Amino acid sequence: MFLAHGPISYILNEKIQQKGISKLTKQEHIFIMILSLIFGILPDLDLAILTVTDIPPFQHHLIFSHSLLFFIFCWLLLILVLYLMKSLLNTESRQVLNDRLITLIHRAFLIGVLSHLFADILFSYSQVLYPLTKQFTIFGSILSSNYFAGYFATPSFALELISVSIFLLLIYLKYLKHIPVIKTLLYTIIGVSTIWLFVCVYMNLNTYNKSFHMTNGQKAEDMDYDGIQDMFDSDTNNNGINNIFDVNKEQLVKSVTDLSNGKYLTSSDSSFSGEFKHFFGAFNSYRLISQAYFEQNLPIEPVLKEYAKNKYNIQSYTLDIEYPTLLYEYFNDMNIIDNSSNENSPGNIFFVLNGQGDVVNMGILLDDEMVGIVLQGDERLVTHTKEDIKRVYEDSRLSTVQFE
Repeated sequence: MFLAHGPISYILNEKIQQKGISKLTKQEHIFIMILSLIFGILPDLDLAILTVTDIPPFQHHLIFSHSLLFFIFCWLLLILVLYLMKSLLNTESRQVLNDRLITLIHRAFLIGVLSHLFADILFSYSQVLYPLTKQFTIFGSILSSNYFAGYFATPSFALELISVSIFLLLIYLKYLKHIPVIKTLLYTIIGVSTIWLFVCVYMNLNTYNKSFHMTNGQKAEDMDYDGIQDMFDSDTNNNGINNIFDVNKEQLVKSVTDLSNGKYLTSSDSSFSGEFKHFFGAFNSYRLISQAYFEQNLPIEPVLKEYAKNKYNIQSYTLDIEYPTLLYEYFNDMNIIDNSSNENSPGNIFFVLNGQGDVVNMGILLDDEMVGIVLQGDERLVTHTKEDIKRVYEDSRLSTVQFE
């Protein structure tokens, strides 16, 4: 989660400490509200700390400062600091920092950090019981993130939207003038967000979702410890061979075969339905190739991005050229696309070219007849034969990429 830690902390604090908060003055209530928001985001302070260390920030769920033990120490330290402050304050000041307020601060701290740590393991993995190396998650293994879908297409985002909306509604009801339009808008956002949550869960359960790897039961995002997150690393094995050529073709065939089991949604056209499924990470032919590579922790997008930046001298962090186009250009510029060969080596990537020589599709050879590809009309990912390709693309030929 990114935005909801503070709001969730506030919502829980208002509910759990409702009786104690009701006895506060308005100023004290606002003070506790601000503290609950701060305590809710406090564990993510290590993101800033890690920027001045050798540990990359994306590993912050795996360090001591993001663990239950660390915040028990922090809680005890907070108790000590408040006790010392109370001892040093004069009578007038102690009336401000009274025992009732101190108790609420203690509890707000616990509610904030515990809700944060719980939210972290809701959909993600975290080494919350450090120094134990085991990483915990609740739904992370069931509702995993999709390699191609953005954050807006995840159940986690939908929950964030609901949490932030409820938070804004509570703030509106407690502190702002009652304007019916705003109230209606907030309730509408909560309702739409709830529907979006169910949509995200359904789509997540019907698409293939794997955007990281597990090693010895732990989430591993930087296999070679070079400080670059693997999904952005063009050489994840750090052996001088880029990911595209470092692939094991037998494993590639196995991955495509395993994925093409009729279970996972595909996006085979540009209709509204196709674009909707595409938004949630459904497979097309390029994505099938990309995911098969990523099953070996060999993302091809970083390689293609580096290639495009060098070829087109792109001075930007984003690309306007689509990856399927770049994949063909990459192999074509290396002169390893054979337009005449009948080579059927399993694991070879091929491109379907129409009569004008334009690329209309692509896939991976599985054996002499079977291929991994998404054809128009496919609803779920299945394997096809070369004859299926000819039926869909009558005036076409296959051009195979040749490399060991």
